[in-house]
Amino acid sequence: MTLKKLYIAFCFILISFSFVQSQTISVKIMTMNIKEGGELAGYSATVYADCIRAYSPDFVVFQEMDNYTVRNGNQDLLSEIAVQLGMFPYFGKAITYSSGDVGNGVLSKYPFYNARTITSKPSGANEQRACSWIDVVLPSKRKVRIAVTHLDVSTDQVRVSTLAKINTEILADNFSPVLLAGDFNATPASETMSYAFIKWQDIGTGTGNTIPSTEPTKRIDYILGYPKTWIQKSYEIVSYPGLSDHCFVVADLEFE
Repeated sequence: MTLKKLYIAFCFILISFSFVQSQTISVKIMTMNIKEGGELAGYSATVYADCIRAYSPDFVVFQEMDNYTVRNGNQDLLSEIAVQLGMFPYFGKAITYSSGDVGNGVLSKYPFYNARTITSKPSGANEQRACSWIDVVLPSKRKVRIAVTHLDVSTDQVRVSTLAKINTEILADNFSPVLLAGDFNATPASETMSYAFIKWQDIGTGTGNTIPSTEPTKRIDYILGYPKTWIQKSYEIVSYPGLSDHCFVVADLEFE
């Protein structure tokens, strides 16, 4: 190969690499604490699917998701919602309960190539809690990690210990970018969130309260980003009192 051809090939590789690297990540994510496995909605997949469909998210993360429990009628609620929406489900177990499991759920518009759940029960915790995540290659060929957690209601010390473990595990492989959403059981001024904001971007700063679902008085549901360079295109807190005691959060985000 001549020097000229080598130069042309090298330039082509550089241009192709720059094009791939410049592709913006664009995702829409929704977080939903569905209260005791969907009790308020009668454990109906259809009502949750209808709610989600109205916002057309790329990813949905659930807290308090039941999986084959007696109280939810021994159903795989997450998969039933996924079928109705044409999405891919991942359930992450936190505890055994009611002859089944309770934990986190993730729905993805795109197939995922990796999924993991870690659990934590620090001294003083009421019960074991989990953090679950999936890794996805978007149509733009860029990768993104979508994670969900539901922190213990007990103390800041317990929640900070759990977050420390989450940070260690979820960021251990230097994967970037990451979205972590869910119910943190802590207000923005708490020690819990002060610790969280050391590494994570509070994407919804100043957006309002999330609980209870009727006239909310506290903000305890969050969408966080890593690293702290996510761009917020829109961020909406939506209320469905018939589906949960929490408001749901929907965010349209970009990452350069």
